[in-house]
Amino acid sequence: MAGGTRRAASSCVEALKTFVETGKSLLDRAGLESGGPGSLEDFIRHKIRIERNDSLLGLIEAGATLYASLEVKNKKEAEELWSRGRGSSDLQDALEDFLQLGVQWDAFLKHLDDELHPSAKTLDPHLKVKRISKDTPLTNARTGEVLTLERYLGKGEKILLVLIRQFSCLLCRLHLKDLEKHQAALEAHPVRVVVVSFGCEEGAKHWLQETGCPYDMMLDPRRELYSALGLGSSLEKVLNFNNMLLYAEYVVADMTFPRGLPSIQDDMFQLGGDFVVDEHGRVLFSHRCQSPIDRPSVRGILDAVEDPKSPCSA
Repeated sequence: MAGGTRRAASSCVEALKTFVETGKSLLDRAGLESGGPGSLEDFIRHKIRIERNDSLLGLIEAGATLYASLEVKNKKEAEELWSRGRGSSDLQDALEDFLQLGVQWDAFLKHLDDELHPSAKTLDPHLKVKRISKDTPLTNARTGEVLTLERYLGKGEKILLVLIRQFSCLLCRLHLKDLEKHQAALEAHPVRVVVVSFGCEEGAKHWLQETGCPYDMMLDPRRELYSALGLGSSLEKVLNFNNMLLYAEYVVADMTFPRGLPSIQDDMFQLGGDFVVDEHGRVLFSHRCQSPIDRPSVRGILDAVEDPKSPCSA
């Protein structure tokens, strides 16, 4: 029994060492590239790519390899495995290196955020927006028609605005599929879903074809609605260490991350949100996503709609 425990601890140590070495290598490369010729914006746009395993996003695949090496499916199972070998000093050292990598990883991303937005604090989850302008300009993604938000107001129904992060956001797609599953409940309240993207028409048409999304889709290319609702962008909130390990769980579960069109420049660091407005444009429910995985439940949205005295936040 003791021998088996030692072998298990030894396997954990090797898997953790490999992961940490990969993570440090990715950080070192990102540090060099972000400080090299060209702007920081160019580094973010061209060097942090899902198809580049040597970019920061390579930690997702490294995380999936870690889980596979440990024969687990997620971080929770990995932690349970590590706890069994807590008597091993080598394993404790490896875990300390693992945790330290997480600290260094998040600190680097915060540094990039601070460099890009030295005074921006636009990600306050408690920001209150009481009303949105009916004159907010939008473009119908399917037809190209230019219109305003007024098109959806004054019709005796509430509007659930789902502002997506980017066309390649897997979590946004899963959230919309969840809304589709609860369409009957949404109609009973009644709540009409409208998807909003800051992307271009070409990207939107490709996204609609890929997802088969039945909802109206509006484009906000200047991000006026995103800004009015307090939605900013952040590398740290999207690529932080815990999120990367969670994305790795999706890879282990054989969930494919969508790939964007090569001809389209997207912004993977934009954060999304869900907002319910009444027919007069008053905000009844607000949820500003604090990460790509932070979306409200359909039940939470409907509960807020049912109780008009509930606070305009979730």
